[in-house]
Amino acid sequence: MQKRSLCRVCVALCPVKVEIDAAGVPVSAKGDKDNSHSEGFFCAKGKYYPAMHRSDTRFLHSQKRMPDGELAAISSQAAIEEVAEKIQAIIDQHGPRAVAIYSGTLHYQASSTAAMASAWCNALGLKMLFSSGTIDQPGKQVAAAAHGHWLGGYFPFDECDAWLMLGSNPLVAISGGIPHANPGRRLKRAQKHGLKLVVVDPRRTETARQAALHIQPRPGTDPAILAGIIREIVDRDLCDREFLDRHVDGFERLCAYVKPYTPERVAAIADIPPQQVTEAAQLFAAADKAVCTAATGANMSGWSNINEYLVLCLNTVCGVYRQEGDKVSNHGVLTTRREFKAQAIPPYPIAGYGKPLRIRDYSPAVCGLPTSALADEILLQGEGQVKALITIGGNPMTAWPDQEKTFAALSSLELLVAVEPRQTPTTQLADYVLAPKLAFEKPETTLSTENLLSVGPAFGYTEPYGQYVPAIVDPPKGSDLLEDWEFFYGMAQQMVLQLTVRAGIFPIVGVQTPETEVDMVNKPDSEQVLDLVTKGSWVPLQALRDDPEKILFPEDVTVTAADAGWQARLDVGNEELLEDLESFGRGDKYAREGFDYRLISRRIPNSFNSCGTDTDGLRDRYMGNPAFMHPQDMLDKGLERGDVVIIQSPHNEVEAVAWPDKDLRRGLVSLSHGWGENPDGQGDVRRVGANSGRLMSVEVDCDRFSGIPLMSALPVKILPR
Repeated sequence: MQKRSLCRVCVALCPVKVEIDAAGVPVSAKGDKDNSHSEGFFCAKGKYYPAMHRSDTRFLHSQKRMPDGELAAISSQAAIEEVAEKIQAIIDQHGPRAVAIYSGTLHYQASSTAAMASAWCNALGLKMLFSSGTIDQPGKQVAAAAHGHWLGGYFPFDECDAWLMLGSNPLVAISGGIPHANPGRRLKRAQKHGLKLVVVDPRRTETARQAALHIQPRPGTDPAILAGIIREIVDRDLCDREFLDRHVDGFERLCAYVKPYTPERVAAIADIPPQQVTEAAQLFAAADKAVCTAATGANMSGWSNINEYLVLCLNTVCGVYRQEGDKVSNHGVLTTRREFKAQAIPPYPIAGYGKPLRIRDYSPAVCGLPTSALADEILLQGEGQVKALITIGGNPMTAWPDQEKTFAALSSLELLVAVEPRQTPTTQLADYVLAPKLAFEKPETTLSTENLLSVGPAFGYTEPYGQYVPAIVDPPKGSDLLEDWEFFYGMAQQMVLQLTVRAGIFPIVGVQTPETEVDMVNKPDSEQVLDLVTKGSWVPLQALRDDPEKILFPEDVTVTAADAGWQARLDVGNEELLEDLESFGRGDKYAREGFDYRLISRRIPNSFNSCGTDTDGLRDRYMGNPAFMHPQDMLDKGLERGDVVIIQSPHNEVEAVAWPDKDLRRGLVSLSHGWGENPDGQGDVRRVGANSGRLMSVEVDCDRFSGIPLMSALPVKILPR
């Protein structure tokens, strides 16, 4: 028997057809070729998603740490009651600041969980809220605050004539520059219509191979390249002067800061041909519709804020936004209904959103609290110390930078609770594991990915696509599993809290999303919760339930004129952020004598963060997550494919498997994050992989707003084992 569903390994949420055997167990999956949006796109991770439902590492019952140190099964209701009681006791004794929440990437891919968990935190008055966003792409929120927003939005990828992306490989990541739905086909189709793709990446990635221009710089030099492109556009008078005059402040200041970045100086800094700077500027500025984006590589390499700010400045200098009368290709389906206007939302404060942390005086910023500081907040004794941590949809032991400090912190907690379906390095330390249902066992919608449009251009969908899928299988026989959101609702009942659920997942700038008080006596079912999180949407969720074959919902929506008397303007001259460009220009502050290689991050097709690392068919493709090196570098060090080496940073060292990659610049080693075991583990690196976070320090080279440490372009040595 075959049923339709959505894969939920990553943010793409690809439509799939799942084969279910006579016992009701999902046995295989393939892309849904009948889906006109995805056109059957499917990746290796999705192929193995049914196996994750059947995995031996899956928890079929919630778990409790017993006196002998082992985890033992406990009923879901007992787990809810005990965790709620312990959380309440900690708050009563130490206050709400003693309870922290960490939300990983998978948390945001379950709309009901994100909404109910947030409602629970708000009802308790919890402020120590951390997420994967501050160790991924925090510069996006910082830059947007400094720059402001254009309410008309960007043109979608499918309509553009030029597209410039930095530190992104969407043909593998399925995110970050090309639409999630079938990115390879979307790119080919766009190129056939004339799109010119420019990729800036130290590696000749799968995406870079398809580019009209691939700029392959030293890692961490993106600020110079972006500044140089802007300078060329200004010098050649290729700006949109009308848009600048009507809607933008700070242009002269931006020009002064980018003036030193001639093509020759950029070439010297980034080790690229100078003509590539000019060519990129001309390709971008000549396009009628164009967008520049940056992703994880550009954010993790030490200059997250200025990279993302210069991206916005480049877009604004060229006036690439939709204007009055332009058609809105994707107005939305399950997101809150909104207006698109030819006007700016002005800049707003970057930081100062609450009481500073005790660690390095971080002030809560627009990007959220710095996850890199959470381990220290747990370890530092005294008033305000974090005593309890709940993790949702994340795996801190493999995701957070400075793994050894993370290990010490999580081991010292009074209470560690993981909402987690499988055994992970984090659950090895947990006092309780709240075991949830997996994707095919619960209903879901495409809201979470659609809502990514509010994060930045090239996220979300490019057309008004929306899909609802019901649960297609029951949980395994004999199991005791709940949906993730049910744990937070259950704890709220135990703690006598009133929950208020807000529609959507990420806030939409300029839009007040509906809020609804939840019935705390009569527990809602999963469908009712989905109704709450899609309240006020463009298309009622019930319409998707009633006609599951309909997935596209076009309306005739255009950008309207600005409100009468509207004065707000965008700002491309924020001095606080442009000072980072000046700091960058003084030299490579991350260089360390004797560490002559640079470690860069990468996505690999067989895992998404830590998802897939314990699945044999995915893990064995490369012997885990190897340390990719240029073949000549391997030859010079006497290495062959599969040899184990030591990667040593100024902070720590880790073993990894050497693997050749001819598309990598020389002098680099490229390692995917999300792998490895706990520091006290004895596993074979060829199976468990290498944890890149162990090489990173959270005490030096950290951003002043997000706290993101240097996570890519990290100076390292390569040593024989």
